[in-house]
Amino acid sequence: MRTASETPARSDFDLRRSLCRILFEGRFVAVAIAGIVLLIGGGLLIARLLGPVVGFYVIIAMIFCLLAHCLRAARLCIVSSHLLKVPARTIFSLHFATAPFAIIPPFKFGEVIRLLNLWIVAQDLSKVIVTVVVDRLFDAIMLLLLLSGLCLNGHALNWAGGAARTIQWMILVVTLSAGICFLICPCALTRLQNYVVVRHSGNRTLLALRLLDMLRIGTTDGERLLRTQGAILMMITVLIWGLELLAAAFIANIAIASYYHDAGVLLVSRTTQEWHAIIAKGIDPALSVSAAGNIFVLLLMWPLAVWGYLVRLARYGMPSVTHRTKL
Repeated sequence: MRTASETPARSDFDLRRSLCRILFEGRFVAVAIAGIVLLIGGGLLIARLLGPVVGFYVIIAMIFCLLAHCLRAARLCIVSSHLLKVPARTIFSLHFATAPFAIIPPFKFGEVIRLLNLWIVAQDLSKVIVTVVVDRLFDAIMLLLLLSGLCLNGHALNWAGGAARTIQWMILVVTLSAGICFLICPCALTRLQNYVVVRHSGNRTLLALRLLDMLRIGTTDGERLLRTQGAILMMITVLIWGLELLAAAFIANIAIASYYHDAGVLLVSRTTQEWHAIIAKGIDPALSVSAAGNIFVLLLMWPLAVWGYLVRLARYGMPSVTHRTKL
């Protein structure tokens, strides 16, 4: 029989456990609220430094950038949920935790950090590589359309210098990688597996077949994802780049160089020169403010996203390692 002294202690324990659960489950709401508060506070500071009109434009542009990054995280969640079977909350936190590294030069070299973290969580390197290729394929398509539209509208690419060439190389690499992964590899790896089974029977045959099967499954799942979810992912990508263009359009009004008055030109330049645009001297103010606003949004969310990602990693990633080791 429960005594009177045990009942308050039990109630107190349940209350503390409930509060801990609410705080843990509501941490993403806390991240969003903190981000909005800091964004408004930073915006008021910008308005005081740059003036009310320019400050208002910068605040609106940063809000559009934040929404674009949220859609990027949602797109990565869709791809990862199908290929990696990882909870969306983990991927959402992982996106914002690794996003600041993705803009470190050389161009997008920080993507390696995101790939490594996806590998830590999913523990399937072939599917992780396919996930990154699928996620970046849609950005490459939109960049190709954007560059084509600028050229058709009479904008020569000499305004961007190395930026345009870097984007062209990125589009080429991503397109070739996607073509090889999703058009050639599924059929080629199946035939290669059949050839190994028929022609080879050495000690390393099973290891080779296991490696080939892992690659075949990853590329086949990626190809199936593009067929079933490609339209949705493309719609999300169009919204992402639409928000990015709107953000650039609000900033383009303060440009000195005439070509930066075009939002597309400003966006393409910012895509490859974010850190350089802030540090270097003699940069157009529109490019500097656009890059600084985007980086400010990423750094604004970064500490809380890292905290949320590490919490999810402790709950999801580490137990999975133990479970697989026991098997």
